[in-house]
Amino acid sequence: MQKISLLIIFITTLLLSGCGSSTDTKTETSVEILQASGTTLNPYQVYMEEVLSNRTKAFRLYEDVNDSDPLSGADLDGMSHMLVRHLNMKDTTNDYIQKYQYLVDNNDSQYTQQERFELVMISLSAMLARYDDYLLAYKNFNDQTNLREELNDAKPGYGIAANVLQDIVNTYNSTSQRSDVKKMIHFYDDNKQAYENEKDSLFLYLKDLIENSPSYQLGFDDTTGNTTANLANLYNITVDSGDDALDLLLNEISKDFGNTAGLVATRKGKLYGDADVAANVRSVIKPGDFLLEKTPFRLTDKLIPGHWGHAAVYLGTDAELQDLGVWDRITQLRDAGDGYFTQAKIDELRQQIKDGKVIDEALRDDVQLNTIEHFLNIDDLAIMHDTSEATEDKIDRIILTMRQLGKEYDFKFDVETSIKIVCSELIYATDILHTWPTENTAGINTISPDNVASKSVEADTIYTIPLLYHDGKEITTDRKAYMQGLLDGSIE
Repeated sequence: MQKISLLIIFITTLLLSGCGSSTDTKTETSVEILQASGTTLNPYQVYMEEVLSNRTKAFRLYEDVNDSDPLSGADLDGMSHMLVRHLNMKDTTNDYIQKYQYLVDNNDSQYTQQERFELVMISLSAMLARYDDYLLAYKNFNDQTNLREELNDAKPGYGIAANVLQDIVNTYNSTSQRSDVKKMIHFYDDNKQAYENEKDSLFLYLKDLIENSPSYQLGFDDTTGNTTANLANLYNITVDSGDDALDLLLNEISKDFGNTAGLVATRKGKLYGDADVAANVRSVIKPGDFLLEKTPFRLTDKLIPGHWGHAAVYLGTDAELQDLGVWDRITQLRDAGDGYFTQAKIDELRQQIKDGKVIDEALRDDVQLNTIEHFLNIDDLAIMHDTSEATEDKIDRIILTMRQLGKEYDFKFDVETSIKIVCSELIYATDILHTWPTENTAGINTISPDNVASKSVEADTIYTIPLLYHDGKEITTDRKAYMQGLLDGSIE
C-alpha cells in the first residue's frame, strides 16, 4: 500500500493549523515538493486542503448570516474569523503562485520538462483556487450590502485592517492577473497531452485541481468577470445537479459542498440516489457500526493512501438509541452537570438524529452528522460490525463519538491530538478498548481508513463485514476475502 505521500511536512502542518506565519513554506525546495515517496509528506496538498476547508467554512457561514437581520454577535465574530483564515493563507497562496510562475516563459535547466510542467501546475492551481474562493464564497458576501460593509470595516481586535474584502475583489478583477492566469492556462492546455498517461498521485491531484476548477472551466475571456449565472450553469455541469434555477443555486451547492472539495468532483457516486441501496444499508447496519467508503471521482480520494478513502460511524436512529439506552445515559450525564450535554445540546442533537442525520463523520469543515443518503454519494461501501462489544461499552463509545461533533478537521492527521480530528481518527479516538494499527510518517503517528479496514481481515477478527459494495455492485460471497483483495491491491 502506498504510504502517506500526501499529507504534510511537520513544519507546514504547524503553520496550517494556525500557528506562525504561512510564508515559511518557502523552506522546501521545488524538487522536494514534487517527490512522492512513502517517507515524504507533501506540503502543497495539505496547504490546498486547508484552502478548500476555509472555502467550505466561508460558504456555510454565508448560509448562516445572509438572512440575519440584524447580524448577531456570533455572525460578526464568524465573519471576522473568516477574514483571519483568509489572511493567514494569503501569503502562502502568493508564494506558490509567484515561486513557479516564471517557468511558463523560462525553460529552467535545473528541472526536467515534467518537473517544469508540474511546478507550473502548482502555480496555476493555486491561482485558480484564489479565483474559485471568490466565485464560490466571497462573491456572496460582496453582493450583499450589509455584509460587504461589515467585512470592509477595520477590526483591531482581530488584527484586521480595513477593506480586506475589497482587496479580494480587486485581485479577482485585476486585468494584469487575469492576463497571467490566461497565459498559464494556455501553457497547461498546450502541454498536458504529453502527460496524459501519467499515474503519479501528485500529478493526478494537481490535474484534478486545475481541470475541475470552476474558474478554469469558465475561462477568463470575459473581461467583465464571471457571472453568477455562468457559475450556476457550470455547477450543473460539474456535479450534475439537474437544476439550473438561479434562485436555488446556493441551496443546491450546499447539499454537496462539504464533500466535493469546492466542486472538485467529476460525477456522482455509483450508489448515489439508489433507494434500494439505502434500504439495504438500513436493514443491515447497527448502532456503533463503522462505515468505509471510496470515491475515486473526488479530489479527496487522491489524498488518502490505500483503497478506502473515508471512515465514519453510524450512531443509530432515535428509536435505536432509545432502545439501547443511550438517551437515558445522556440524561444522567446532564443531571450530573456534564458540561457538554446541556439540555440545549441534547435537544439539538436529538432533532438532527430524528431528521435522519445518523452518520457521524469528520469532513473538511468539521465533525458533523449526515444522512445515509448524503453518505451514499460513493462507489464503494463497507460496514464493519463488532461482534464482541458489550452493550454498556457500546453506549459509552457512541456517547464518546457524539462528543467529537463540531471539532475541526485535523490537517496534521495526528492521532495523538484531541482538539482536531480526521475521519479515521474518529474511530481511533472513540473505540478506546481496542488497539488500532497506526503508521509513523515524518514523526507523526497516523491512522488511515485502510488501517481501520485491516482489523476486519485479521485471522481472529472480532469484526464482521455484513455489507460490502465495490464499484457500485454488492459483494455477497466471502466478503472478508474480497476485503483482503481490496486492501492488498489484488482487486482494483
